[in-house]
Amino acid sequence: MTDRIDPAQLWLGAFVGAQVLLVFLCVLQANAYRERPPLLHAAATLMAVVAVQSQISGRLVLPPAVLLLVPALAGLQLLDLMSHAGGLRQVRRWLLIVSAGVLPLLAVGAVYNLWALAGGMTLWTATVLLLLVRAWRQSKPWVWWLLPGLVCLMVAGFYIAADATPNGFDDAVAVAALLAVWSACTYLATDWRGRIFGETQARVQGRNTVDPLTGLATPLVLAERVLAARHLTRRYGHPSVLMVVHIENLPALGAEFGPEAIEAAVLAAAIRVRESLMRDGDVAARLTHARIGVLAEGVATGQAASTVAGRILVAGLKEPLPAFKSEFLRFRIVMAAVPTAEVAPKALLQRLNHRLDQEVQTGSERRIVTVTQEELLV
Repeated sequence: MTDRIDPAQLWLGAFVGAQVLLVFLCVLQANAYRERPPLLHAAATLMAVVAVQSQISGRLVLPPAVLLLVPALAGLQLLDLMSHAGGLRQVRRWLLIVSAGVLPLLAVGAVYNLWALAGGMTLWTATVLLLLVRAWRQSKPWVWWLLPGLVCLMVAGFYIAADATPNGFDDAVAVAALLAVWSACTYLATDWRGRIFGETQARVQGRNTVDPLTGLATPLVLAERVLAARHLTRRYGHPSVLMVVHIENLPALGAEFGPEAIEAAVLAAAIRVRESLMRDGDVAARLTHARIGVLAEGVATGQAASTVAGRILVAGLKEPLPAFKSEFLRFRIVMAAVPTAEVAPKALLQRLNHRLDQEVQTGSERRIVTVTQEELLV
């Protein structure tokens, strides 16, 4: 006749297994998104599993000592989770001292006296509650998941501190259940918070790298690419050309059809310039309302004038504007090879823009003007 399985053992295995699963999920998430809070939560959850195992072993001195290390690691994770909240420098400093300094020392004391566990949990609870009260409004909505998790962790600590004679699996199941709820709630809060801040960072990065009107790159991206092209020129003799494209008939379109025509023409010009770039390394960025910067990699000035610049001019005259069937885009281009000298990309663009202003003012018939290295570096 087979022995009957104790239901307490099944529940204990379920709660501990759930925590082990959360450890793997946190490690995978930390590696995938390069985030530290999930990794700290994995360490805290693993320590919670060790605390439950120490309670099952029947050694009275181990559970209080090990359990104090769980809020210590959870406090370090909470510091990362609340890094967005302003005006909390002093409270964060207190939580760091309690989690990284006081609790490990009290864990040693808990080996000899359960009052060390109670004192450590009380001190940690007070510090965490103070931090949550001050950061609550800045941490919604994910903080709603964090709160019940922290409450369960606090209850687990005080439960062991108050029970001087643990009752085997029954007490272990209760502690494992509380720690499993804490780990799950904290994981949900951490994941929610990570996705919110990830989306925010993506929007900020997009705003810094993509022009909202035209969809072209920003001058910051163009400057970075010019620096990279200069490095390739120095190291491998890989030539690149920097050019500024001027939309010459914008004032006439605005005077005849209104400001809406200017916006439509700028958008159409951006699309046609982008479509004229054939290589993967080429990039176009909106510099001003009527000018677009272009970096053409892998070509010298002569080849760039006959290919990239030529395609841009043809793209403007190939088809009329969609909203104004009788109007075309007339471009004027000034270009120069990316120099190997240490000149800031912003300065290079300023010199090309200055030369372009001269060409516009004089009404030159040349649509493509190549600036020599001597003129560019003067």
